[in-house]
Amino acid sequence: MIRTATAYDIPALKRIWDSSFDDPINYIDFIFDRVAKPSNAVVYEENGVVVSMLLMLDTTFVFKDVSVEAVYILGAATLRKFQNKGIMTYLLENSENMARENGKQLSVLVPGDRFLIEYYKKRGYSTDFNLRTVKIKQGMLDNIPKPDTEVVIDKVPHNRIFEVREEALLEVPHISWSEEYISFIIEDAFVYGDHIALYEGNRGSAYAFYSENKGRLYIKECLGTSSDAQLILINEIVEKTRAKKARISLQVKSPLFSLQGNVSPFGMSKPLNVNRYLRDLEPYMNMMFD
Repeated sequence: MIRTATAYDIPALKRIWDSSFDDPINYIDFIFDRVAKPSNAVVYEENGVVVSMLLMLDTTFVFKDVSVEAVYILGAATLRKFQNKGIMTYLLENSENMARENGKQLSVLVPGDRFLIEYYKKRGYSTDFNLRTVKIKQGMLDNIPKPDTEVVIDKVPHNRIFEVREEALLEVPHISWSEEYISFIIEDAFVYGDHIALYEGNRGSAYAFYSENKGRLYIKECLGTSSDAQLILINEIVEKTRAKKARISLQVKSPLFSLQGNVSPFGMSKPLNVNRYLRDLEPYMNMMFD
């Protein structure tokens, strides 16, 4: 039986998540305490036991003055002994129908593993969202000026991250989060021990989500109101962390380090009440609680 979850199901949903994903307990608690309400979860119950689940979060696909209401599917998981029985396919179909009835025009998701790309393709999803990953090598940041103002680390105003992000993506087709969800995404980063930097100076504004471990730096997202602001911030992060190796994920058509890096699939989408796929727009998706 498929149904919407209730508060009584939360312990079972946490157990399914814990058995399916490599996330620490405090992150699982964060997802269910802060991000997902029972009404966001759709479950499959067999003989009174919840054996499969997925979460549905409201989001929007935005391009200039066009907004398409969408649903983001995450945490799709089935207990191992109940896998390969078509339960998740059934759960996805029913969830998509629920989304259609609620006026959603698009369903988006981020496959947890590469092999799942083919799984979702067979269920109508397309790899419409790509990222370009660039290794930042010696010399690539030469002659980048120092910040003319202090770069804020971690103690960033959540509303400014939201505002800078929307301004930076104004001309880019993208998945847009509300200011509330941007705050959740910031909290999500901190739960995992990641950092957020914000530069606001004469060259514009830019922010970056990044992690650093044993000399390896990964900048998950860096967006700004100008390329100069982004490069100043990237250079500052590289210098502050003294990273021996660094890489960054970018929009495919970002002017930063153009023609460098490798493009790989990141997110997928499926039209619900629209009659076209998004791939021709080269849209951007990142920061998806992934």
